[in-house]
Amino acid sequence: MPPKPQNSAISKLRDDIDELSSAIDTHKAILQDLLNRRGDARQRLNFYLDPMARLPLEIQSHIFLLVDEDSEDCLPKPAPGSPPMVFLSVCRLWRYIALSAPKLWTQIQMESLPRGSNYSALCKLWLERAGNRPLSLALCGSLKLEGSVLDLLASYGPQLEHLALHVSLKGVQRPWDLQIFEEPALSSVKTLFIELADSDGAYYGNMAEWLQLLRAAPQISRCTMSNTFTNAEPLPLQSLTLSSLESLTLGRRGAANMRGDAGSSSSAILLLLTLPALKTLTLSELDIPDEELFAFLSRSSPPLESLEMTLMDHPEELWLGPTVSECFRLIPTLNSLDLFALPGLATTNLFLPFIETLASPEVLPDLRDLKFHTLSPATINYAGVLAMLTSRATSLQRFELRFTEYVRTDHTRDLPAEGSEVRAGLRQLSRNGMNIHIGDRENLL
Repeated sequence: MPPKPQNSAISKLRDDIDELSSAIDTHKAILQDLLNRRGDARQRLNFYLDPMARLPLEIQSHIFLLVDEDSEDCLPKPAPGSPPMVFLSVCRLWRYIALSAPKLWTQIQMESLPRGSNYSALCKLWLERAGNRPLSLALCGSLKLEGSVLDLLASYGPQLEHLALHVSLKGVQRPWDLQIFEEPALSSVKTLFIELADSDGAYYGNMAEWLQLLRAAPQISRCTMSNTFTNAEPLPLQSLTLSSLESLTLGRRGAANMRGDAGSSSSAILLLLTLPALKTLTLSELDIPDEELFAFLSRSSPPLESLEMTLMDHPEELWLGPTVSECFRLIPTLNSLDLFALPGLATTNLFLPFIETLASPEVLPDLRDLKFHTLSPATINYAGVLAMLTSRATSLQRFELRFTEYVRTDHTRDLPAEGSEVRAGLRQLSRNGMNIHIGDRENLL
């Protein structure tokens, strides 16, 4: 049996341990100081060798902002490989810049379906880094939102200026509960983008839902609703006036419709809207009677500057010249008109009443840009086009007649004959300064 240690020996061992621990701490401090000095030296070396490092921090942070500019369709996701998250793991300087630029964190695309507590905490941390700046938020998936997403909407609703809803309908009977979007959740929203996707057929929603959504955003200035349709309503609905809405897009642009892409929307919501500040209107399906469009324009009296319409294939409901004229006289401020005829209308000259009406320069006196889009040039009354353009020679700056995806190689039978008065007249207008394009990619005249 070993002898029992004396108290003095125990005390000495403890003193030795303390002394060694102190020496270790001292050397750790020295090592950390050396590491810091090496890092500073590398940073100074980079400053001399790398021109990027010599830029002021304000410019570097602005470059970070340009990596992922604002977009309705694609906001940054809270993922390690996506900006601005990826900046945090490059180097100490980039991390400092990213965390010192609140504007980097003002945009986020979130999955509305439950993703676990870590995902919710990351989204919350992301929004906290934005400080009190205005926010842009995109929600993707079903809008039957879980609690953590609802909490974020409640907390940051007053900062929300731009909201995009990319709603998936696949396998979902009831994709959303729009009761979540009430005051004050959308009280500061200025831009609203709605897109319904992944559906085997169009979703015929309740018009009251769309109106409720718009009613909850009294400051809205721009609205896009893509692939949204409505059934006839069984009960009368209260109309809505949006005094600040300047731009309304129902569906995607007409060129997408002519290619057969999804993204149309019903124009029926115009029956219940009054938009006295409207400057830009895009209708992917003009599926309401012309008298209803006249009524909308009459009660709104908007300072409309740009109008784009896709004309529907309903011969019994074709616009008549007097109706076109009446509507146009309600919007004398219009300077850009873009008309599309869907593929099924290749044999129907839907543009004729518009051409005849615009032959009078007193109608739409501020018109500067006029475009027609169809499939076949054979349906156009070129003599009427020439007469209309001649009457507007001093005001109209640009005229386009586009034949979307027109693949015929023999254009001579469809276009004005070479040497004809019509062809000569169009070329003379072009020489006089009017920008005229007839064709698709190339100007066939």
